[in-house]
Parts: sequence; structure tokens; C-alpha cells
Amino acid sequence: RCPITLDDSRLLPLSTVLPRLMDLYSAAGIARTAFTSRTMKALVTSVPRPLRYRIFPSDNGVTLLARWAKRQGIRLSPVRFAADDCLFVPGSFWLGRYAPQLAAQAHVAGVPVTTFVHDVLLLSHPEWLPGPHSEQFYRGCEAFLPACAAIVCNSSHTCEELRRLVSLPAHLPVYHCRLGDRSFGATRDKIPLRVSEMLTRRYVLFVSTIIPRKNHRLLVEAWRILWSELGEATPYLLFVGGGAPDSALAEIMEREKAEGGRIIRIDNVDDGSLNFLYENAWMTAYPSLAEGYGMPVAEALSHGKICLVAPSGGVREVDDSLVDVIDPLQPQCVVAKVKTYLLNPTRLSDREAEIKKRYRSTDWSETASAIRSVLESTVVGSGHS
Repeated sequence: RCPITLDDSRLLPLSTVLPRLMDLYSAAGIARTAFTSRTMKALVTSVPRPLRYRIFPSDNGVTLLARWAKRQGIRLSPVRFAADDCLFVPGSFWLGRYAPQLAAQAHVAGVPVTTFVHDVLLLSHPEWLPGPHSEQFYRGCEAFLPACAAIVCNSSHTCEELRRLVSLPAHLPVYHCRLGDRSFGATRDKIPLRVSEMLTRRYVLFVSTIIPRKNHRLLVEAWRILWSELGEATPYLLFVGGGAPDSALAEIMEREKAEGGRIIRIDNVDDGSLNFLYENAWMTAYPSLAEGYGMPVAEALSHGKICLVAPSGGVREVDDSLVDVIDPLQPQCVVAKVKTYLLNPTRLSDREAEIKKRYRSTDWSETASAIRSVLESTVVGSGHS
């Protein structure tokens, strides 16, 4: 319950350590709670967090990190703010009491607080999640954000929506920071079989959690049409990500499975495997109905891949001229795009060459530098430096 810090050279660089945490836990004999079914997971995650983490402590990421650190002899210390410190909350400031308590501790010490807002979809489209989530997010925004020294967003669209939907002080700066889209160069000595099997196939990659607004249904319906017209020439459609389809999506996915079996789903994919899947994709797609930014679109372009994109929210800020825009409500639009590139391989290779030549990818070090500049400005503005 007490905010803790870890300070040890073995945790550096974070860009190498953090993506490998699960592997490090496994090597140390530490396992996260394993659920026997999605139904069981849904039941457990519906329990309020304080009670849930008492019953299933290994479901708490902080608990896992603390256990691993202790086994490695890494010292855990209570947070103590000092002059010239700043507090950066990279997201989820509205969930639970941890971030507000930490921010309150920072305010008492006169330390400026900055947070990152990824999107405000819970306010602009509350119908996509149960009512309590939207209300909780709104309360969190109203209570937490006005007391910040600065706010950072992932797109100009998110900045504008935040100002429109949340009452913020006029003097509170809201910055736009482009997120990194280059991989960390993560590799694996051994690629999981389910991933390596895909590398020999022609597939369109869609990286996303399965929830209604991500619009998986559009692609499933398009692939049923493609199969009826092209048969065995139909590319595979690969869904990578967690979540569970609703009843309507599950039904049409079952129909497609019986008809053509061209849709494959893989979850729990590590960074190295995801990098392989991007590199070997024939094309990518991202038909989401609303986004704060659209990281998978940026990642696709960074890998030089064509991306079929619904022009929603901040997605077009990735690079409006290099994405292939589709109508998110018309499966035939997707069908036409796929068939065009299937029938014109030269057109596909020319488009890929254009993307590789013109797209300016962003390194995570650039993102870190931009955020650091914001944080340093808050310290200067607070009068501590």
C-alpha cells in the first residue's frame, strides 16, 4: 500500500529490462495467476481490486515485481520526494487510489505532477463501456488533472478532446508527444510454433484487443466475402491480441471457420514474436472506430507495411498520406483494397517502397527526450530550480 521505489543498476536500461520482466519472473520461479478459462478470468477480474489482490496476490503486477526484486537482492524503499524531483504518471491515473495517493504525497512535498493521457474515449464514447467506467474516468479527470503542472497526450486530437470534455484551468499546459514506433530490436532464439507457422503464409495482420470499437467484425465479414470470391487465393487474416469476441462476432467467426478457416487468432505474443509478425506480414489493417492515436498503425508503417485504416480520431496523424483509408462500415471497401493488391503485386511493392522512403519513424529515445523536457520545465516552473 505504500508507494515504493527500486534503484539498482541491474534494472538498467529499462528499455531492455521491462520487456523481459515476464521471462525474468519465470526464471526466478515466479508465476502470475493462471486462469483455467476466460469465464473464470472474467469472474475474478470483476471482483474489486483490493479484495481481488488479497485473494489472488499473484495477479497484482506490483506484487510480482516486489517478489522478484527481493529474490534478486534489489532493495525496495518507500518513496521520499526531494527538491528538484517531479512525479510522472504515465497513465491509469483514474484507476484505484494509488496514483492519487502518490500525487497527494508529491503535492505535500511541493513536487510537480505530470500525467500522460492516451485518450478520452470513455467521455466521448461512453456507450462502448459500462457506465461505471465512464463515470469513474470523469471523476478521475476532474479530481486529478487540474492539480497537475502539465499534461502530455499522444496526439493533437487527444489534446483537443481533453480540453473539450474536461474542465481544465486555462493556464494548464497540455502537450502533444509522438510515441515511439520502432521496436526495441527484441529477438528470440526460438520462435513459438504458432508464430513460426504464420511466417510461411500470406496474411494481413491486425494487432488489437478484441473489443467492439476495434471493429474486428468488419474484417471478418470482408474475409467471408473474399473467400466466396477467391477461395484458396484468399490471404489469411491474423488477429493478435487479447480480449474476447461478443456473441455476434463469435457467431460470424464460427461461420467463417466452417466456410474457409482463413482467420487465425494468437494472443499472449511477446515483443520479439510481434516484431517477426510485422516483418513478415503481407499487409496490415486497423479498422478501429475511435482512437486516441493508433499505435499499431505507426508500428506497421515503421515496418514498411501497407495499413488499411479507418480514419478515426488521431489515427490520421500517424501519416495521412501513407495509410490506405477504408470505410469502417463497408466490408466491400476492404474487399476491394485487398483484391487490388492481390491482383497488382507491383502496386503493392511500389506502395511499400513509398512507405519505407517517406515514413519518418519515431525512436523511443525521442519520446523519452520530449517527455523529459516537459518534466524539467515543470520543475523550473515550480521554483525548485
